[in-house]
Amino acid sequence: MRRRGKWVAAAAALVGVAAACSKAADPSVLPAMDLQSAAGGFDPNEILDSASMQDAAAFDGPGIEAFLQRTPYGGASFLATYASHGVAASDAVAAAAAQYHVNPLVLLVHAEMDQGLVASSGYPSPSSRVEFAFGCGCVAAGQCDPAYQGFDKQIACLASALRDRLDAIAATGTTTNGWGPGVTTTTLDAVAVTPADDSTAALYDYAPVVAQGQAGGNWLFWNVWHGYAAVLGYSPPSGPTGASSWVGAACTGSGSCAYAGTAGTCATQFPGGLCTLACTTSCPSSPSQVGTFCADFGGQGGYCVAVCNPADPQCRSGYTCKSVAQFGAPGTTANVCFP
Repeated sequence: MRRRGKWVAAAAALVGVAAACSKAADPSVLPAMDLQSAAGGFDPNEILDSASMQDAAAFDGPGIEAFLQRTPYGGASFLATYASHGVAASDAVAAAAAQYHVNPLVLLVHAEMDQGLVASSGYPSPSSRVEFAFGCGCVAAGQCDPAYQGFDKQIACLASALRDRLDAIAATGTTTNGWGPGVTTTTLDAVAVTPADDSTAALYDYAPVVAQGQAGGNWLFWNVWHGYAAVLGYSPPSGPTGASSWVGAACTGSGSCAYAGTAGTCATQFPGGLCTLACTTSCPSSPSQVGTFCADFGGQGGYCVAVCNPADPQCRSGYTCKSVAQFGAPGTTANVCFP
């Protein structure tokens, strides 16, 4: 069994890592509709598809605010008017989604399933349900680092935790706890799960429980996600079908960019389109493909690009083989095909 994330992150927090370590929410903080099946055909091996998980542009700040003003629970969430450190909750969600390249709806679903925050019309009690919503910076109940206090910091920590797991799967095929696409692993509630994709594996690494029909596990994420998606009319991003393209390849839509079970992004603003992936440290690798590197794109963040040899560049038209810095580690550089 694998134990990670919010379930047992005390060791990580002790060394200063902003890990999610809160316990699953008390079912009493959730409205009854969260535990009523919103869709049929639950499959524990497919909680959420990869394209939806990483659809960071699904909703902007105003779109998130509109959802919070008119939730599926028959009224406005307190998050619609709540701010921490001067940052409105909707803006905090949008910023975290953009920075870590995850769908803002994923973050809202976690805010609900972990602490019932979307359904709450008033500021919840105790305050830790908001100020330390995902347990980031906490080693135990009531033992939390004030540096991580506030919904804005907690939601960014959650997004970062999910991105770290997706990046690990992209780089090595599994998380550090062994969750990966096509890898059978047993959950804490003794269910053998074989994730269909990186997104499902990341969600199980964060909370290694199925708990079908109950609070606290990935069934609840699946159920709340489907309920929210139906209300919002959300559907996964579409793109051309056919053979997948590797990092650095030409593309016309994100549907053609996939890397060993990880959904990529087609950056159409670059010449001929560029198959890439948002990254914070590492990028997908394969012995049969060109090397990759997490390049710093300035204020745009880190994105995966193909490595090149300056003596024999072989970069596509519109791209130059040049030395660039690694995102988050300016002292590390590599020669890559850069637009």
